[in-house]
Amino acid sequence: MPQFINNLNIGRRLALGFAVILFFSLLTIIVSINRLDKVANAAQQLLKDPLATERMIGDWYRNIHTAIRRTQATIKSNDPTLADFFAEETAASSKASGQLQKAVEQHMTTDKEKALFAAIGEIRKGYISSRDAAIALKKAGKLNEANQLLEQKFMPVTKAYTDAVEALLAEERSQIAEETANIAAINVASRNLMIVLGVIMLLFGAACAILLGRSITAPLARAVEVARRVAAGDLTSEVHSDSRDETGQLLEALREMNSNLSRLVGGVRTSTDTM
Repeated sequence: MPQFINNLNIGRRLALGFAVILFFSLLTIIVSINRLDKVANAAQQLLKDPLATERMIGDWYRNIHTAIRRTQATIKSNDPTLADFFAEETAASSKASGQLQKAVEQHMTTDKEKALFAAIGEIRKGYISSRDAAIALKKAGKLNEANQLLEQKFMPVTKAYTDAVEALLAEERSQIAEETANIAAINVASRNLMIVLGVIMLLFGAACAILLGRSITAPLARAVEVARRVAAGDLTSEVHSDSRDETGQLLEALREMNSNLSRLVGGVRTSTDTM
């Protein structure tokens, strides 16, 4: 035990030990809160950007797929009024797709996302023009030309359109997987850090308890031993203490008592011999 610790009284020594343990406890709490904040921020970022974007692209893709099937049914059908029947629904679908496209565009941050989104925009132009042209031919009663345009131009461009949207959707899902792995890594690192801090606090607390206990019980044991020897009439014990706490003061008092008793007994013996 360092000398400056031995010179502290027992109350201050115990207070210092508890203060150090409380400091490590507070440090652990602060670190835990910080790590939880990191996990929460990462989860919030996941919900705010890639996951939200993935949902919008998914809605966009379903809207596109439904519109493609509706256009195919309109062109393939022998009913000339089907195009007019779906006209309002087609316009609403096109408007919804345009709104989703604008919403998705605001979430495109990486170079890869921007490139994929730009490719979709170019393909969508060809999709809309071929769709409108095929429907116009169907309304004009040019069924063969409408079916020819459907097979030769509309179907290939719809394939490219859906593939491009699927590629963007796959990119967003890749980012979601990456963010999820990042959250898992933060969680594992946080758990390991908490374990390390907990072990350190446990070991330090045990060390403090042992050292503080020994700094108090060892001098008391020496004091008890000296007192028992004095009680048994043995005044030859040498008492030594290098601390200034209560136990050190007790040993010092026992040393003085032992010395005074030795002188007293010596004086009595001298007087007895003289008589």
